[in-house]
Amino acid sequence: MIRNAPKENRNPLRNQHGAYILITGIAIVVLFGFAALGIEVGRWYAIQGEMSKAIDGAAFAGAKNVNNPNITDLHGFVEQVAQANFPPGLLGTDTPTFVVSDNGNGKITVQGTTNSINSLSRVVEGSHATTAIAADGSAKLRNAEIALVLDVSGSMGGSPISDLKDGAKSFVENFTDQEADNRFALLTFATGVQNPFPMDHGYVSPMTAAINGLSAGGGTNAEDALAQSLTLPWSDQSGVPANERTKQVVIFFSDGNPSAFRGQFKHEGINYDGVAALDGGYVNVYGSMGYPQPQASYENSIKITYTGDGKKSGTACPQKNISGQLYYSVKWYIFQDSSYGLNSFGPTYGMNPEHCAITNPTPLGDYVNYLVRQMAIDNAQSIKNNGIEIYTIGLGNIDQNFLSALSSGPKFVYYTPDSSELEGIFQQIANILKLVLIS
Repeated sequence: MIRNAPKENRNPLRNQHGAYILITGIAIVVLFGFAALGIEVGRWYAIQGEMSKAIDGAAFAGAKNVNNPNITDLHGFVEQVAQANFPPGLLGTDTPTFVVSDNGNGKITVQGTTNSINSLSRVVEGSHATTAIAADGSAKLRNAEIALVLDVSGSMGGSPISDLKDGAKSFVENFTDQEADNRFALLTFATGVQNPFPMDHGYVSPMTAAINGLSAGGGTNAEDALAQSLTLPWSDQSGVPANERTKQVVIFFSDGNPSAFRGQFKHEGINYDGVAALDGGYVNVYGSMGYPQPQASYENSIKITYTGDGKKSGTACPQKNISGQLYYSVKWYIFQDSSYGLNSFGPTYGMNPEHCAITNPTPLGDYVNYLVRQMAIDNAQSIKNNGIEIYTIGLGNIDQNFLSALSSGPKFVYYTPDSSELEGIFQQIANILKLVLIS
């Protein structure tokens, strides 16, 4: 006979299987709640991320246009940029509020707030609970010091010099609205180096005029151009925090490999601050030039083509008849230099620094070709060691490895075989600099 189980045993609260069902149900509800909360929190972070991006973009736009005369209401402009990047309803929010302020010194600050409409609360409670979300950001226009160092050697004649002028002028004009804050300089080089405009404010008009007046002629004295770039009156930034430093940049352009260097020479007992330049593999020394000098002074000054002790009397090196004129030898003081002397270059190692008429073009021409490259690379490194970046622009037959060695890295090197592309390259660099000048 089968007996009925007591009623109390059939109560699901007293039945183990029923307890499992109840606990499982409660756990599912709790897990659902946690999952929903996790989703909600994730959305809050997404909202804050989008608002931060909108604020950073607005602050950046404001800092970039601090000196723009065409924007009469800068705060209103910045607010419009923020609203365009974070419109009402984005990711389930209400209408955002943006507050713009500035410190009067170029720093723009943007604060933004919005409310996230919590979808979980709306479903569970039938209400419209919200969570306040806020973000802020700021940007400031950094000052810049920029030196244009331009090759105007003889190979730049014709279209190249014309295209270079257009590119250089467009570069300078990009910074018209920052003349009061930035400083620019212009150096040009051929056999010698000129500095038509020093490192100063108010650069657009005088630099444009100087660029318009450029003409091509002479050798390629890259090393002295870089050496004089370092002696420009750059601001001393020792002790200045990295994010507050003035951006210091050299824009170096050349269409050919270096062929000249500046040095000390003696001829007929007189010491000269002169230039030795390769000419078809041979070497000429240009004297009587002092610095600074118009470029023409190099081409019109005395040319001496052979080495020796540089004496006029009691000399061990006899006179030479060059084009119907008698010349004494030239003493190259660099021959004894510990870094660049004759012993630094294999084919001239061990030669007497006052050797009469070192064979030219070999090994003298080869020595000068080595020397002008190494001096340029070393001078560029000195610039970089002082925290100044170097962008290089190469045209035509220039050695691109040499160009890279001068630069601050692969991202700072530009090259084109076509001079018509120079203006576009100058514009690319200007765009990069205008972006990095916002911090």
